[in-house]
Amino acid sequence: MRVVEVFFLMMGLWLVVAVALGLRRPTGFGGSALRARLDAVYGEPHELARVSPEAFPEADLEFYDRVRADLQGRGYRCIGDIEDLTMSRIYPHNRTFVRLLVDAGGMIRASAYHLHPRGVVISLLQLVQLFPRHLRVVELVTEIQGIFLVTSNTHGIDRLEPPPEAKVERMPLSTPLAEIIASHEKRITALLRMYPERAPVSFETYDDLVASMARAHVAMARHRQKVGGLSRDELERLKGRPLSQTEEAFLREVQGKPPG
Repeated sequence: MRVVEVFFLMMGLWLVVAVALGLRRPTGFGGSALRARLDAVYGEPHELARVSPEAFPEADLEFYDRVRADLQGRGYRCIGDIEDLTMSRIYPHNRTFVRLLVDAGGMIRASAYHLHPRGVVISLLQLVQLFPRHLRVVELVTEIQGIFLVTSNTHGIDRLEPPPEAKVERMPLSTPLAEIIASHEKRITALLRMYPERAPVSFETYDDLVASMARAHVAMARHRQKVGGLSRDELERLKGRPLSQTEEAFLREVQGKPPG
């Protein structure tokens, strides 16, 4: 579930803003604090719970209902609405819920969620136009024997590298749902032609979807640990240039390495 990466990216972008505006990072936004939060996000399996949309008064329910109606018109079934309680405990001011659907063939699990990032840091990110005020995301995932084929409208937002098991296409936020679906279906066809011996994992029930999400989380967690939480390439991509000495020290702190 890419909502995890989006939340983590909000924290990593603070460094960009602080340096650009000549600000000092407030307490709790140093490298070690970021790594601690990262470990919390990618530590134990996440706790998911079924929820009612009415429990989220600030959510754009019209967006959720529009996605559901569109997908149901294409043969998808709505499986339910869930909250990632682990993420809500880490980011209590940014609670959201995810609507889960599955296509008629049981090959695609769809997630839709609306994020309205809050807090002083997020307000600053929005002020300098590094993060949009509202994120309305649709993500389609097909799991084919160890490969997670992911198509979402998170281009320019989700800048962290996915694990090797994930093949991700990031489209612009404004991409119509029909284009996201068409692109994902073409990618499924291409991948099955490449690996004709592999069969897609079948999604029929809520438990099937949750189990697939858990497997994806394990892959993401393993990759984050391998790169030390945040890689040099990812931080340089966020910065748009090579790292300064201060940023090198920050990266080493995130990765748990002794000062250079």
